[in-house]
Amino acid sequence: MSEDEVLFLIGSIGLALVCLPFVFGWLKHRLYLRRNPAAAVPLLAVAAAMAWTTFVLWKYADPSVVGVYKFFYWMMGLAVVLGPGFWVTSIYGIRTSVDVYQRRNMAAAIVIGAFALATGLIFGGSNWGEADPSSDAEGGWWIPVGFFFAGWIALLIVMGIYLRGERGSLRKRVVQDRSIGDARAAASYLIGTALVLTHAVAGDFWGWTEGLMGVASVALLTITHELCRRAVPVVLTTVESDQPQLGGGRYLESLVYLVIGVAFWLLTYWLTPTR
Repeated sequence: MSEDEVLFLIGSIGLALVCLPFVFGWLKHRLYLRRNPAAAVPLLAVAAAMAWTTFVLWKYADPSVVGVYKFFYWMMGLAVVLGPGFWVTSIYGIRTSVDVYQRRNMAAAIVIGAFALATGLIFGGSNWGEADPSSDAEGGWWIPVGFFFAGWIALLIVMGIYLRGERGSLRKRVVQDRSIGDARAAASYLIGTALVLTHAVAGDFWGWTEGLMGVASVALLTITHELCRRAVPVVLTTVESDQPQLGGGRYLESLVYLVIGVAFWLLTYWLTPTR
């Protein structure tokens, strides 16, 4: 392993070890864990995320990912799941330590677990495929890391649009009202979007231009759909009727999809060198 790979491995192990006690509530008194079904959700989310990452690394990763490199990428996946995967929910006011372990809030646990699982799905997908399918050259750790962050940032943007379009605060409905239905809806949307982005970041690496263009096109299509689904009905509501008039909006949405698809196809054709 090179010096930078050793550095990243040590950093990943350190981050994972720091986060483990907080994510699994090991620093809490055992009374917080006893008869607390919500406490099982973080464990299940991490187990599912790492099972997916393990499957990809052992079956569909680049042929150069062998031996210690499997452990290297696996530890990187564990670090991003335990770190950003759980920390990101604090942006929305949903905290693992307080809401899951102290307040035994199952609704909060569902949302937190979904974010962690979505993070693991995208990271696993970023390791799927060969680093250089046109030759025997080996890739580098920066390729899956770059695609992971591209997909994960797209996930945050799409989720932000989803939350802005919802009525009321997600924090209020999940933390204060403990609404399982709202938590389940947000979690389902997260996982569904993560599956789409996982497919976008997976595959053989033919260059940053083609790869990131593919991720950007999927993200933009998803964002466009979310914006149209929430904004168009409001804009097209008439004075005579309180019901949204969706026909014209759907035509506009369809046109936007076609424009995005053609535009990205042309950009990929022009900017990507011949294989």
